[in-house]
Amino acid sequence: MSATVLILGGGIAGLTAALYLGARGHAVTVIEQAAKVGGRLCHAPPPLLLEAHHATWSLLNSLGKDAVTRRLRHTPLEFLQSTGARIQFLHLPLPSPLNTLLGTTLFQGLSMRDRWHLLSFLERTWEQDPPLPNDLDLRVADEWLASIGQSESARRGVWNCLARLLLGAALPQVSAGLFMRTLRRCFLTGAKATKLIMPSQGLDSFLLAPLKAQLEAMGVQFRLNTTATQLYFDRDRVARVELADRIRLTADWYISALPRHYLTPLLPERVVTHYAYFQQLSRLSESSLVIVRLYLDQPVEQTQLVLLERHTFHWMIRHPDRELHEEAAVVWAIAVEAPDLLTQSNEALVRLALEDMKAAFPTASAPRLIEADVVRQPQACLTPKPGTQQCRPLPNSPFLNFFVAGAWTDTGWPANLESAILSGQRCAEAIPV
Repeated sequence: MSATVLILGGGIAGLTAALYLGARGHAVTVIEQAAKVGGRLCHAPPPLLLEAHHATWSLLNSLGKDAVTRRLRHTPLEFLQSTGARIQFLHLPLPSPLNTLLGTTLFQGLSMRDRWHLLSFLERTWEQDPPLPNDLDLRVADEWLASIGQSESARRGVWNCLARLLLGAALPQVSAGLFMRTLRRCFLTGAKATKLIMPSQGLDSFLLAPLKAQLEAMGVQFRLNTTATQLYFDRDRVARVELADRIRLTADWYISALPRHYLTPLLPERVVTHYAYFQQLSRLSESSLVIVRLYLDQPVEQTQLVLLERHTFHWMIRHPDRELHEEAAVVWAIAVEAPDLLTQSNEALVRLALEDMKAAFPTASAPRLIEADVVRQPQACLTPKPGTQQCRPLPNSPFLNFFVAGAWTDTGWPANLESAILSGQRCAEAIPV
């Protein structure tokens, strides 16, 4: 018999849960306080897709986009260092560990000394002699990299850039354990895993639009412009949800797919104080994100990704424009953990993005700016600082019919697209048919 499911939050985690539950015949309603679903992904750049992102590929497959996306060409990972040097990490079609060993050996972003120390560490890691320290989740990635022989220039010019791209924070704020696990999954598991694919579309049109269309075809209900204000509990279960207009909704199962700072105010004080599951949420924190999207009248043929050292923005993406303008290109400038940028005017941020763009994508003649968009997100994603992993909640809450989803929950991944999709998938799997 089908059950009723109420999902709070129409971001990608909630929509993923709705898709898998709707496919199993459950009656699903999604409550979203904004005028459209998608959350912060409505303004997000093209996703970085790696073979290790199994949940994301599963979702793309269910939307019929898997085969087409996999045929896209590899997007090189390029570093623009403070010296002006441009270095590309090679994608080598070799079996593991040859692809990693040769790729590291040839990578000019690290000095010979740094490469030697890194290769020595990788060899010890593969042989488990000695095994990795068991306290890496409590150590800072910057300090740990220094302990395995990585110089300050390597940490600043390569590893810090990767930490910001993959984890959304700089090395001094990143857990060494999560950093190491993410690098291993993304770059140390074979040539196929290191192939980086970036569609030439933002996440809104690439993923959210087809997902919402499929959900509507399934009969999933959406209550937009609707805010939940209180969760009511009865012993070991959620009894109902109260909305801002005092309407109360009931269901057999409930999923919170809200950001952490939106979930806690919905809980009665007695629930927060009594259960460690909810108490630990106060120990989590979020970092900021600023995105500037530039539309330019200079067409490009392929997608490019450049990581920048000591610039205003931390990485930039340039791809052909498939949506708004013919014979044009889109450039995305992204900065994480840069609170000073949140107070800058749109005009100032666009000017800074154009300056960084000249360094990232030099051209003989400057392209004309057609239009620009600016997005500021003060609490964008979970800060992966040491000790955070132990505070991230699992999908199953202490209440039998209540589950928690979101990129910030405990999925084993940083708080990225893969984590959000995986969390929604796990919540759906926890609800019986």
